Amino acid sequence: MEWTAETWEFVGRYLGAGFALGMGGIGAAVGMGMAAGKANEAMMRQPQQQSVVLRTMLIGQAVGGSPSIFALVIGLLILFKSSSASLAGPEFAAAVIAAGLSIGLGCFGSGLGCGWPGGSGCEGVARNPRRATSVSSSMIIGQAVAQSPSIFATVVALILLFVPVSATGYAAFGICLGAGVAMGAGALGPGIGSGTTAGGAVHGSSRWPRSQAATLRTMLIAQAVSQTPAIFGMLVAFIMLFAMRDLEGDIIGFAKTFGAGVAVGFGGVGPGIGSGTAGEFACRVTAARPRTDALILRTMLIGQAVSQSTAIYSLIIALVLLYVV
Repeated sequence: MEWTAETWEFVGRYLGAGFALGMGGIGAAVGMGMAAGKANEAMMRQPQQQSVVLRTMLIGQAVGGSPSIFALVIGLLILFKSSSASLAGPEFAAAVIAAGLSIGLGCFGSGLGCGWPGGSGCEGVARNPRRATSVSSSMIIGQAVAQSPSIFATVVALILLFVPVSATGYAAFGICLGAGVAMGAGALGPGIGSGTTAGGAVHGSSRWPRSQAATLRTMLIAQAVSQTPAIFGMLVAFIMLFAMRDLEGDIIGFAKTFGAGVAVGFGGVGPGIGSGTAGEFACRVTAARPRTDALILRTMLIGQAVSQSTAIYSLIIALVLLYVV
């Protein structure tokens, strides 16, 4: 079969839309299931609180399902966006496949991450129904921050769809796919890590409501640090999409850019999850012992900083690939 420009476009659309919805829907579905599972467990223990638990579950699922909506929107754009003279054929295929990878992987992490605060919220309102409003507020705040990486991934996906790259040939494939993987995989770990931190904060604030302010402060700081790898991924994606203008369009150019995207993207998965784990336990301890919050916060930040070192190493390798070798 002859690979015409139209063939390339169809292949790109089908693969890109499949990546967007195939991966983007997994995390949200699992996360919503986690909330539902905890809701059933909470109702078993406190059947008289079934109405407030059910309401909290539905709110948590509604917020946690937002990343799948982002994936749906990008998937529809991939399928129905028309090509142009500046973005057609193989370059169009590379852009839409990369957009699907960016949003699919990015929404996977955020959707899954929203499951932890959703489940903790259901447990919390059953345990302490008088504090249902404050527990639900903590849950929603934690879920909203956990969705930030999926928003970053949506921005990169939209740029890939509407801003043509200046390179051609293999280099165009490398830039697009590298940017998509850098942002998508780079958002995966931070989305999960931010969610686990939020789950610990919601759990702690429901058991020790008087320390909610200190617990939320620790949660937000921990989530901000956990999202550093997503920012690194977005930075490298922007560099490739807007600054790589003199790249040779051969297979070496493809290897450099795609390798840089893989390095910074997948290199951020572990640090994002690891920092989130540190944040989760810090939030639980802060809620139980608010008078030691300064010590806990300092210890958490030191641990997160060390955990983030591998993300920094990955960023260095990505920049060396792009500008040195």
